[in-house]
Amino acid sequence: MDRSTLGHNLRPLLRRGLVVLQPDADDGRTRRVTLTPKGAAKFSEAKQFWRKAQLSYENAVGKRIAVTLRNALHDLTRLDTF
Repeated sequence: MDRSTLGHNLRPLLRRGLVVLQPDADDGRTRRVTLTPKGAAKFSEAKQFWRKAQLSYENAVGKRIAVTLRNALHDLTRLDTF
């Protein structure tokens, strides 16, 4: 992800107080994105919705197909060609 896309995606999270930017302890040019307590709570809430959606999908297509698709998508994220 390039810097402008990252900034564009982070701004709403920063405005809502879900994340903070902090300087890296070892490299002052680098900033680390950290969840705030409010962000951690929202992430926990979102995971519950994600799990419910995954179960619904598995029920619709079958667990084997769902697992096969997830594994294939995971493998795609590991390719260096993208």
